[in-house]
Amino acid sequence: MLSLDTPPFDIERTNPAILDPIRLFRKAADAQDFSSIRSLYRDVVNNLTTVMRSMSRIPNNVRDASSYKSAEHGVWLYRLLFMSHVELLDDEGFEPDCRRQYIQQTLQSLDTVMSSLKGLMQVAEREMRQLKPLPELPEECEEDAEPETAESNTDQPHTRQSNGGSSMDRTCVEEAADELGALVEPQAIKRSRRGLTAILKPLSVSLRRKISQPFLKAANAAPVEQLTTRTGHARATANIRNSIALFSELFDGKLENSLPHPDDSTELFFDRNGVLQLASLKGLVRYLTSAASDDDLDLPDVFFLCFRYFSTPTLVLEAFIERYREDLPDCLSPDQASLQSMHVKMRVARLLIQWVDLHWRHSEDQEVFSPLLEFAFSDLSRDLPHKVSSKLVETLHTAACSGEHKGRRIEKTIQLIQGSSPAEELRSPWEPRDKKAIVKGAFANIKLSNFASPQGMELLTHQLTALLWEKYKDFQPEDAARFWVEEATEKSTCSVSTDAGTKVTTYASFEKALHLWALDIIVSAQSMEDRLEMIQFLLEWALQCHIIRNYAGSWALFSACDRQSLVGSLLNIDARHEEILVSLRLFFSHTNRMKAYKDAIQSGHGPTLPTFVLFVGDIKRQCGNEECVDHPNAPGHKLINLRRYRPLTRAIRDMERCHTPYHIQRVDYVCQWMEEVICSYLNCPEAEWEDILYEKRYDSVFCSRRS
Repeated sequence: MLSLDTPPFDIERTNPAILDPIRLFRKAADAQDFSSIRSLYRDVVNNLTTVMRSMSRIPNNVRDASSYKSAEHGVWLYRLLFMSHVELLDDEGFEPDCRRQYIQQTLQSLDTVMSSLKGLMQVAEREMRQLKPLPELPEECEEDAEPETAESNTDQPHTRQSNGGSSMDRTCVEEAADELGALVEPQAIKRSRRGLTAILKPLSVSLRRKISQPFLKAANAAPVEQLTTRTGHARATANIRNSIALFSELFDGKLENSLPHPDDSTELFFDRNGVLQLASLKGLVRYLTSAASDDDLDLPDVFFLCFRYFSTPTLVLEAFIERYREDLPDCLSPDQASLQSMHVKMRVARLLIQWVDLHWRHSEDQEVFSPLLEFAFSDLSRDLPHKVSSKLVETLHTAACSGEHKGRRIEKTIQLIQGSSPAEELRSPWEPRDKKAIVKGAFANIKLSNFASPQGMELLTHQLTALLWEKYKDFQPEDAARFWVEEATEKSTCSVSTDAGTKVTTYASFEKALHLWALDIIVSAQSMEDRLEMIQFLLEWALQCHIIRNYAGSWALFSACDRQSLVGSLLNIDARHEEILVSLRLFFSHTNRMKAYKDAIQSGHGPTLPTFVLFVGDIKRQCGNEECVDHPNAPGHKLINLRRYRPLTRAIRDMERCHTPYHIQRVDYVCQWMEEVICSYLNCPEAEWEDILYEKRYDSVFCSRRS
């Protein structure tokens, strides 16, 4: 169990072995048997490490969730608290001044570790429930299955899943059930390839069936390694739930209770689902530092990404310090009060470390640098272990030394995504025939038809992605969101720099210019045949961009082909390209607020380039909500309207995921040509270009009719 390569374990068999040393440790503590405590604490620490190492093999879908990462961080922090007490026992001559008090503090810190571990398992269970396994079999299994007749398909719609390819199907299901029967699943869940990937295969399946599938994997995706069933997920979550139940006998009655505060009735308001929607600043900080907020998985991000819209760093720090020093109710016994106080203090310290490490902006937060440092040296160093207070001091020092520090949210997000799915390097060794003309700058003579080959299309796709990525990486999502909020509200928030707005506009303008370029290429065709040929070329290009998750390029090219007011009817397009058009139309559909596009970004494990069509709309739409509203049951009490900031937070997190870098071998002369051509559409306003394109369209149609 203590080996470095810990295998997956069945929680019902393994947990008693993990919990036994803890039971013995508590018995020794109750008897104040110091020698037994010294000999047992190593087993306790090693077993806790084993649990966490095994939990790290839960599927990536679960471990990538912000709620899981937050709960996991809490376990390691509370483990640090416990270690700070027991590591003194390594010294054989150590003897505390008051043995009873030392043992009591050690037990309290152990209780907090077990409490946070239980919380981590609860989060894992919730995330496992939210996974949506596909009922269909992988394509490899389906191809081996016998074809169904029309009669059997009508009468028994699920025959393929239960009977077709029975030997292979049962093997897949049994393997998945065995894997998910344990607490830990060693590999991430992978779904079968659908959507645009199927377009690359022979068109042997009907159009309606293909376009109804979601966009999940690229054409070169790895084969499906296992099939996850609903039964498997139920069994996995049941075992996690059983493991939570086994912990209860150790610390039930000792956990932090959600003690109501006298002001909660007027400073907090929840909707019918129990989600916090309105709060005062003090009430919000109080709720964040209590166990009641553990189920609101997005709230810490909402607070730290948006508090500068409704408060100031000084007021926020004052609220945290007030919560830290808050008197506890008189109804608690001394032991309960001590444990409750430790929970609150550790939660405050944890949130302060999260603020400085992930969200600190030195140009705006420097006003609280000295008060926060003083608070760490005085209160935290006095009440909490030295490692906890020094962690905050070290993080503050790092932020101060890095100049314009803007937190490490993006850095950690990139590390997480790259760790689960390392990005491959994209190379394009092919060279166009007119390379010399491009190198010399004779861009007017270069035509897209010169790239009408698979290798040429690959070169265009990679270099367009490189151009867009260079512009996207220059700004932070939080700055982009703040810039759009300023545009929508026409007022400054927290001194957003003009530089950030310029970079955001540059990326969005380049995306729009690419769209206009594609339109110009289509309407400039001298015949309907040439126009149709160019539309098919652009659709192929949009598909290749989509496969490598360049959604900005994919949308700009596809939407140009879908502008029927300019392009005209596409009735004569062939079946393959019609399928690409319809599939992309569904993917970027506004009827459900681009849900397929959102899901693709949130579930992606690799480099991604977003289109701002979605984010700008979501953010500006929420700016119509009031910043502060009255409490429904207490008129006159103005509270922060969190309904305004939750969609803003989701948009920022989605854009942060897109900061994972592409590794593309840049071909300078192709990038220079593309940028020169595309940027030429930025010389005059979009409305003028629309008029120019309409004139070109009618001129080309007239010429075509004359010929």
